[in-house]
Amino acid sequence: MSAFGELLIYLIYLFLGLTSIVFFLWTYTSKKERKPWTLLGGIFFTFLLFYFKSCQNENYKRNQLSQVGNYYLTDYPNCKSCYVELKENMTYNVIDDGKIIETSNWHYESGGDYWITYLDQDKYQLGSGKFNYEKYELKYSKVDDQQ
Repeated sequence: MSAFGELLIYLIYLFLGLTSIVFFLWTYTSKKERKPWTLLGGIFFTFLLFYFKSCQNENYKRNQLSQVGNYYLTDYPNCKSCYVELKENMTYNVIDDGKIIETSNWHYESGGDYWITYLDQDKYQLGSGKFNYEKYELKYSKVDDQQ
């Protein structure tokens, strides 16, 4: 997503939040016959705000799960056939000939026009340094998410 797309998301949050606040303020300042309608408007826009946030969280989790799989490492020290296995429970294992030689946590970050998979308390990034890889096998493909 480009910087404009990121800005658009913030503008949607701003619009929904301000609109719900305005409707709730109108509820307290309007005449008695209009209060139910302004209250319903405030509730409606508050619902839309929380629904939009929920959709954003679900999209983030789906993108995070799209990183789960095996990545065959090329630069891991003293290991030519190692691979890192990213799991759904946000942990990873570095495996060499069936033995786990390293384990820790990972998380996914995206924003604007980038995405990064951090490993081991943000010390490393998947795809650089000792976690550089050439081949990978994803558990959940992008095609499966669209069905």
